[in-house]
Amino acid sequence: MLQSILDSATEVLWGRGTIALTLLCGFYFTVCTGFLPITRLTTILRKTIGSVFSFHSDREKGKGVSPFAAVSTALGGTMGVGNIVGVGAALQLGGAGSIFWMWVGAFFGMMTKYMEVFLAVEFRQRDPDSRALRGGPMYYISKGISGTLGKILAVLFCIFCALASFSSGSMTQTNAIAQSLWESFSLSPTFCAVILTLLCGWVLSGGCDRAVKTCSALVPLMSLFYLLGCGVILFFYRQNIPDAFHQIITQAFSTETSALTGTGVGFFVSMRVGISRGIFTHEAGLGSASIAHACSGAKSPVEQGFWGIFEVFCDTILVCSITALVILASGVPLSPSAAQDAFLLCLGTGGGRMLSIAITLFAFASVISFCLYGQRCIEYLFPHSTTALQIYRLLFLTGCAVGCFTQLPLVFSLADLLNACLLLPNLVALVILSPRVFAKTREYFLKGERRPCSSVRLSQKSC
Repeated sequence: MLQSILDSATEVLWGRGTIALTLLCGFYFTVCTGFLPITRLTTILRKTIGSVFSFHSDREKGKGVSPFAAVSTALGGTMGVGNIVGVGAALQLGGAGSIFWMWVGAFFGMMTKYMEVFLAVEFRQRDPDSRALRGGPMYYISKGISGTLGKILAVLFCIFCALASFSSGSMTQTNAIAQSLWESFSLSPTFCAVILTLLCGWVLSGGCDRAVKTCSALVPLMSLFYLLGCGVILFFYRQNIPDAFHQIITQAFSTETSALTGTGVGFFVSMRVGISRGIFTHEAGLGSASIAHACSGAKSPVEQGFWGIFEVFCDTILVCSITALVILASGVPLSPSAAQDAFLLCLGTGGGRMLSIAITLFAFASVISFCLYGQRCIEYLFPHSTTALQIYRLLFLTGCAVGCFTQLPLVFSLADLLNACLLLPNLVALVILSPRVFAKTREYFLKGERRPCSSVRLSQKSC
């Protein structure tokens, strides 16, 4: 009964209207910033990847974590099993064309993420006791939207985000770890539950700093490890890569009835599935990842916003695309487990174990990131209450342990529902505060650029 209610509610909240609203907001932000990801690409690359290899830091001394550490924590939350299993599910439901629409959604999602990160840094505040930087949608919603409405929306966001940390960030992730390690290494769920609970407890005991440092180490490692395995598979099936791209492009605009779903028109099915799965993957519009970005000591909210653009690109355009190419090039049947089938087909048992390790790293990073998000929400709801924080941590660790033993269709449905609930208050705040972001972004480039850009400039006339 409860399962059917949640499924019905999720179907309504994640319907065409919600997807269209998210896409339109991203389009609005992109147009009003002069297609920033394209026209200012060199600046974005210089301030993100280029700064990692630079000897000078864009972080104010003694203020927050490094911008790279902040984005690593954010990527820990967005880059999860959805980048592997979710892509296979999208291909099964929407065909190869769904990947093209995932790219479209990600492109406009870049500026939505930029808006979130900018506002999180702009409205952040320093905790008077710990001196830690805190920010996120609850802060820019309450401060940016005056009156009772802003306070109510901020509280609702915190409640939904804290609950989502149990479903999306705790139980579902540890369940994926336990299942993967059992299938590849025959490790019992009990063993996984004990180890994961101890590791999560150790991270939690170190506060925000330890969580950020752990994600900073895990995210590059897990990304390189997974991409290395994908690279080997793509090398073996390199002759099939052009055909895979051909399938993605042609099926994106196909008007034939989908043979995979058996219903509807292929074009609309691919569009809906691709854009919706993209939102679930990069989470642009949900706002949760901006909580991690707010911990950054970046000198400018614009420059930390560049890392938000990089986050979406890395998560969806890069990792999801490579997963899709692995599945399509290898020719395995389309299903949520298609990536695992491709690894087993090409690399044998060792490939399956390699993917299992990658899933474990992806999922554990998500656990850490979502725990940080949940803690920040509890701190906002119950300021200066150590009891509330300790209760949350205990419940979170309990969820980690329980998730290893349980089949979680109800929890998955609840996670989808809570994500939809996060979307509305965040998008309302982004639209209301967008003129502020447009103006300060324009000011940044007018003051900071040494040479004029020959491409499309940010319009002096606000959209």
